[in-house]
Amino acid sequence: MSNFMQAAVLPEFGPATAFRIEKVAIPLPGAGEVLVKVKAIGLNPVDFKTRSGKGYASFQTLPAILGWDIAGEVVSVGEGVSKFITGDRIFGMSNFPEPGNAYAEYAVVQEDEFAIIPKDISFEVAAGTPLAGLTAWEALFDHAGITWGQRILIQAAAGGVGHIAVQLAKWKHCFVAATASAANHPFLEQLGVDQLVDYKTQKFEEVLEGMDVVIDGMGGETALRSLDILNRGGILVSLPSMYKDDPAVIAKAKEKGVEVKWMSVRPSGERMEQLAALLSNNRLRVEIDQTFPLTDIVKAHQALENGHGRGKIVLTV
Repeated sequence: MSNFMQAAVLPEFGPATAFRIEKVAIPLPGAGEVLVKVKAIGLNPVDFKTRSGKGYASFQTLPAILGWDIAGEVVSVGEGVSKFITGDRIFGMSNFPEPGNAYAEYAVVQEDEFAIIPKDISFEVAAGTPLAGLTAWEALFDHAGITWGQRILIQAAAGGVGHIAVQLAKWKHCFVAATASAANHPFLEQLGVDQLVDYKTQKFEEVLEGMDVVIDGMGGETALRSLDILNRGGILVSLPSMYKDDPAVIAKAKEKGVEVKWMSVRPSGERMEQLAALLSNNRLRVEIDQTFPLTDIVKAHQALENGHGRGKIVLTV
């Protein structure tokens, strides 16, 4: 094995065209760390926000290797590693929100943040799972505390987090309403959504009421309108960090007698194992909208930033 690898390097924050494919040194695993031959990398909206200088850009040192969602094979392990051995197929969200250095042929990851990929799951699907799956899990179970039979609205339900959240809520036998464009309604019906709202032609607050929980992937005006359909004592979980502690949302929530929670996802190997079990048992389907080779990082980020896709965009290595 050469001591060098290809990586998509970001020399400065800016548009997708700022990326450069370069040769860099392969990192070495330290104690509790694993060197992974990267096979696929999941992209998330936070990736392009960070690339543009927003998101978690403050955690990056330029030139930077972005990305957090990794699926690949263990090449070597550092001192004290007992969870994995060479050749294991593993996946996880690496080091978030600190640099994960995912956009490369090799990456060093922390043992306790990763899990074994089920044998029948592809590297592409595995790479599309971590950040979106962990976010949906935390939003529904840790922050909203959903219980059997509750009424849940999932905004932007055809997206990465949204389509996983739909399935997790249905797994807990909840009534699930969802906003999405009409083109994505058949897809969401397959996932078990009970009531669909076309956000382009309908106002969700005019057709929905009596919700116990709203998972809001939009923030701003959408968060404010979401408060109108919650029961007293209901919970709004808002995902976009740029709207954290929005005073208008806080004031309206107080007036309505509902609770608002903003969240920032954290890595967890234990949670990844739970998601792996759902994937293995066909309880969870992770939709891959598009794949691009790592060398087409510019096109991949342009597609990511354009949005309105179904499921996830993945880089292959």
